Amino acid sequence: MNNNTNTAIAPKIDYTATETVCGSVLFPEVYAPGEIMIKRKLHRHPDCQLSNPDYIPEENMLRRILAWYFFPSMKPFGLKGESGTGKTEMALYLADKLNTPFYKVKVTKALMPEDLEGGKDLVATDKGVVSKISLGLAAKAYHKGGILVVDEIDKCNDALSAALHEFLDSKTWPIEQFSLMLNKHPELKIICTGNSFGEGGHERYHTSVRMDQALRSRIGWKVATFPTQERELAIMDKKFPKFPHAMKVDMVRLANAFRDALLGPDRDGKVDNPINAVFSTRTIVDWGCSTMCFGKKAIWREALDYAFQGSIDPEYVDIANDIIQRIFGNIIDLTVEEVVQKYLPVKKS
Repeated sequence: MNNNTNTAIAPKIDYTATETVCGSVLFPEVYAPGEIMIKRKLHRHPDCQLSNPDYIPEENMLRRILAWYFFPSMKPFGLKGESGTGKTEMALYLADKLNTPFYKVKVTKALMPEDLEGGKDLVATDKGVVSKISLGLAAKAYHKGGILVVDEIDKCNDALSAALHEFLDSKTWPIEQFSLMLNKHPELKIICTGNSFGEGGHERYHTSVRMDQALRSRIGWKVATFPTQERELAIMDKKFPKFPHAMKVDMVRLANAFRDALLGPDRDGKVDNPINAVFSTRTIVDWGCSTMCFGKKAIWREALDYAFQGSIDPEYVDIANDIIQRIFGNIIDLTVEEVVQKYLPVKKS
């Protein structure tokens, strides 16, 4: 009797294979049907990540980052902006739509060059315990390709700053602890984010440092701004379809009133005694989520405080309350159930 069993072997996936897709299918925000064809990966790599399904990109920024992505030999793309303006979400959105691996390195003052490189893991084998090289996310991306986000690069220390020079220049990267020389993968794209351009001395982002000029010059910068009221309302409509429309309009109005107090109505920073509190799109979404979480019997102000109160310095609390009062009056101190009733359209008899 033949006891051999034929077992099907799963074919190896070719993650280098590509497909051509109409740009309007992938990015309907910027492309009309038939306007452009875009090449993306046919198969999703295990290191691909899903983007926020409620994210709505800003059209001009998306056009620029797409042009940068598909143009050869461009310097790293820098996204500078206030906290919560969607810098990392833009990068993840791009990677997700193009089926390309996504890696993110969070920069802190304690992050050192060797942290980018990786380390050695002890692995049990039939020959005993051996050490195995484990590349860090930055080194893995450099070697394998994909989109690498160097998040909050304006927080880097001097040692990391010096090490990033050759890395951002796409030169051969020597990893001395492994005796390796890594060449940049031709499909690696580096995106840097920061709350500043690395000029130092920021009033709100105290951990942002002054980056050396050589590092700053290696990055091409675009400023990420808060959404327009129309785009932010579209985000809220998509995320919270059961909230009355007028309720969401006023939530967006409040967010922009705080941004006026922070940056001025033209968002140019020309405002006397700016309030030191950033009301981001992330904050307004958190407010909506906490409204749903706490339930219809909770006072609506509780949800707002949960989402935003921690961002307000004590000396600005009275100013913040004045802004809230100006937009909502006493509605903010009603229960969510009562708030919803206030905002529902009046039915015609």
